[in-house]
Amino acid sequence: MKHFGFIVFGLVAFTGVAFASSPVVRVLQHDLEIQRTLQDEELVQLQRVEANFADAWTRVRRGSADFLHAQVEGETAESLRRRDEDIRLAEGQLLMDLLEMQQLRQSTIVRESLMAVTRAKLRRLTGGSGPSRDLISGVWHLVMEPGGHNGLMTLTLDGTLIQGTYELDGDWTGSMRGTLVGGRVRLERIDSQIGFVAIFYGALRAEGDNVRLEGKWEATKLATGTPQAGGWVAQRLAEEGE
Repeated sequence: MKHFGFIVFGLVAFTGVAFASSPVVRVLQHDLEIQRTLQDEELVQLQRVEANFADAWTRVRRGSADFLHAQVEGETAESLRRRDEDIRLAEGQLLMDLLEMQQLRQSTIVRESLMAVTRAKLRRLTGGSGPSRDLISGVWHLVMEPGGHNGLMTLTLDGTLIQGTYELDGDWTGSMRGTLVGGRVRLERIDSQIGFVAIFYGALRAEGDNVRLEGKWEATKLATGTPQAGGWVAQRLAEEGE
């Protein structure tokens, strides 16, 4: 009976290894990577449309206010008509951007659902046993674009919650807080001098010992002459013994 138990255990272990390296698993992993790339592209597109929407909304508000002021000042009907045409153009752009944002958000929800199904299939095929490796906790080399600002950040993962600190060139220091869900990260950068300054959106990429975070960031404080958005990438530094 002992020998029989060892045989069964060996078959189960062998089956798990076979599934883990099977063509089906590789196809699913490849599909998941494609979906993540498409989701990243959708996020960039959503950020662009949101910026256009904000610009159109500003033009509508200013145009409406100017129209009322011009009417009070006694502008001619022709002048008011031209102002009205400009406002209508901005309102049309506003509606188009609003519709596109709604479509992109819905697409993101559908894509996330598909990715969840794919991840569930992978867990079933590979056994899904044992605790998952913590790829977040550690020291990271961070680079922010535009400008090539770089520095170090130290992160700690507790379940899905991320806490950490950072130090960038130019003596910028502060803390990071956020979440890791389904391979996606959202980090809030809180500067020690000026407070909550940016949100980092990104994805966790792991290829053997090469572990990195990459994505887009956007500012939460408007400052003249400084970038309001950009890209970022962080490379996890290997610890002794890894």
